[in-house]
Amino acid sequence: MAFELKMPKLGESVTEGTIGKWLKRPGDKVAKYDLLVEVQTDKVNTEIPSPVSGTLTEVKVEEGQTVPIGTLLAVFDTADGEAAAAAPAAARPTAAAAAPAAVTETPARPEARAAAPSAARPDTSEIRATPAVRKLAAESGVDISEIAGTGLGGRVSKKDVEDFLARREARPQAPQPSPQPQPQAAAARVVPAQPPAQPARPAPAPSLAGDQLVPLTQMRRAIANNMAQAWSAPHAHAVMPVDVTELMRYREKVRHEFAEREGFDLSPAAFIAKAVVEGLRAVPLVNASWTDQGLILHREINLGYAVALGEDGLIVPVIRDADGRSIAGLMRAIRDVVDRAKARRLTLDDLAGGTFTLNNTGPLGTVVSSPIVPPGQAAILSSESIQKTLTVTADDAIAIRQVMNIVIGFDHRVVDGSTAARFLAAVRDWLQGAAPSVPVY
Repeated sequence: MAFELKMPKLGESVTEGTIGKWLKRPGDKVAKYDLLVEVQTDKVNTEIPSPVSGTLTEVKVEEGQTVPIGTLLAVFDTADGEAAAAAPAAARPTAAAAAPAAVTETPARPEARAAAPSAARPDTSEIRATPAVRKLAAESGVDISEIAGTGLGGRVSKKDVEDFLARREARPQAPQPSPQPQPQAAAARVVPAQPPAQPARPAPAPSLAGDQLVPLTQMRRAIANNMAQAWSAPHAHAVMPVDVTELMRYREKVRHEFAEREGFDLSPAAFIAKAVVEGLRAVPLVNASWTDQGLILHREINLGYAVALGEDGLIVPVIRDADGRSIAGLMRAIRDVVDRAKARRLTLDDLAGGTFTLNNTGPLGTVVSSPIVPPGQAAILSSESIQKTLTVTADDAIAIRQVMNIVIGFDHRVVDGSTAARFLAAVRDWLQGAAPSVPVY
């Protein structure tokens, strides 16, 4: 008998997915739970396992296509030798099977829609747009199906919505009839009002010889939308130097034993993560979120850990219950999320629930950065590169010390400068006091 595999729901705000790669081909035997297809969303890449055992008889959506949740992806013959019997069932047209073709079409221009007011309004689930763009359109009272998408494959972008709103506001208002027109008004010559000038569109970037258009990946679009949303909060930053000389000496003493026991190195990042946890305990207001009803103070400390994926972008998996972990436990968790992020093996659950983010930019060589606070959090901390520095000590001697800057970016609606400084001082004091009295396990 035939089994139809449809695009599953991959998260609360995820409305569509892009087929990255089929791991099985038509004619392949598939066991239940075998990895079947890679799907990319605006939040994460994931692999969908086969829910049945059988033979993959037909692939309905090709690699690179973006389709809504519920679209028919593939057809299986779940009984050997009965593929022919399954074919008629697979061939029957369904709304889901037709969705890929509808999604890849370029939406009609608003002018064309206006010429046929009697036509039925298209299902907006077939319009290609990110959840953030759909939300913007809904909050602005705009039917997203009326907007001509200028993005790849007809995707509606934030700028498309903003341009549509600007054109709508620029349309001349219909004249209001006078309740009691004067007789002489009928003889007056009516001069039609001139519509106001359309707002000037930004000049496109000049095209130069050798230029190449690099299509946006779903991850890059998601990063752009996420950062634009995050930057809408009022940001402020503060920097504080930290003398980590003693910390680095302590790490050298314990790292070899740790590597023999765990199979990987003990990074300074584990100590920094521990210091952040202790700082959040000391200044709990930094572990909070802003809402219009009030501030939410989080009891749990779920530490987002930013992972750079090279040219592909940046992703922030979450280390849950970070305050319940030792330095060794934090190092294991950091190693796990970094490895799985680079192998594209993170799940949506790995990206949810963060209450504070650590951005370890030190390995990249930066000295000072200006991190953007993730939406839903109050602050983010960047740990910069460790530099050997000539320092004047407390007894007025000059010494070579290892110094690292820590930078906090904070939502000024939640955190004030004095609170941010107290948090940085708490992190600094823990790092400068790290010694053999601080256990790794």
